[in-house]
Amino acid sequence: MVFGLSLLGDAFAPIDYPSSNPFNLKFVQFDNKVLANRLNKNNLNVSIQNSSFAVKESVKDNLLILDGEITELSINYSRKVSEKLDFYLKIPIYSFSKGFLDQPIEEWHELLGLSDGSREHLSKDQLQYKVQVNSIKEVFQDSFIGIGDIQISSKLNFYSKNYNDLNFITILELPSGSQKKNFGNGYLDGIVALNLRNTKIDNLIIDSVFGLSIFNEKNNQIIEEKNLASFSKILLSWQPEYFFSKEINNSLIYKINFEIFEPQVKSYFKSLGDVFYIFGLGATYRIAANKYFNFGFSEDIKVNSSADFSFIFGFDFKI
Repeated sequence: MVFGLSLLGDAFAPIDYPSSNPFNLKFVQFDNKVLANRLNKNNLNVSIQNSSFAVKESVKDNLLILDGEITELSINYSRKVSEKLDFYLKIPIYSFSKGFLDQPIEEWHELLGLSDGSREHLSKDQLQYKVQVNSIKEVFQDSFIGIGDIQISSKLNFYSKNYNDLNFITILELPSGSQKKNFGNGYLDGIVALNLRNTKIDNLIIDSVFGLSIFNEKNNQIIEEKNLASFSKILLSWQPEYFFSKEINNSLIYKINFEIFEPQVKSYFKSLGDVFYIFGLGATYRIAANKYFNFGFSEDIKVNSSADFSFIFGFDFKI
């Protein structure tokens, strides 16, 4: 589940649904807020999001347990340098905890007729992170809090024609997060991506994104990291003006996300080694001029491969 409050931002910006777990948290992630068209030269955004994960999987003598919640508070600053170029800075602060969302998530799944995945095999509201591969074991059951890897991003519009804008996006992630706490991997990571934005139909924005995440591979006795991982997204924002041919005064902008990610590690475990499929539905409600309320929900269609319940709160203001 995702909620948010936005002031002086881009009402048509796609919603970003978090999919954090203790493995992918330390790798660079593409934040959909980078796609926003800011109205002001300087923008400051503060957001809080919470991801709950519950995975238990065994393959031969190998065992994986991921059970707990990750809360992220991020301070985000964007600078509009020109009509063609934006810069974006993200400073995340993470917390691992046992959380409180297991029961609401199970009720949500029951309402929609969805599977609980591994949740039915795990105790409610506990923190346990355990990986055992070839008799090598890593376990932690302690709450952590600290700064993650800081992101510096740029978005350059280099082609515009016939209602199509083509943007080149780069993201550099600095090794500021603790490796011991799994907030970072101690290396520079990056993303390069192309974003095609189509605005041909009035009040409908379609963002297509294809990108590559680039990692500094290291030798890990338990889980092997990859050098490259691809991702693709189709993101729609639509504010209908007519209902059965009649013009209406509509304050809602509907949002649809479909996102596919390659795994960032090589693993025996399907929960870590399979492709992620994230589907999100939401909307932005216009409260007043330049004031909006965002709400929505996302599900990982495969349930186990990433967080299946998320909470976010944030607001933008002019500085």
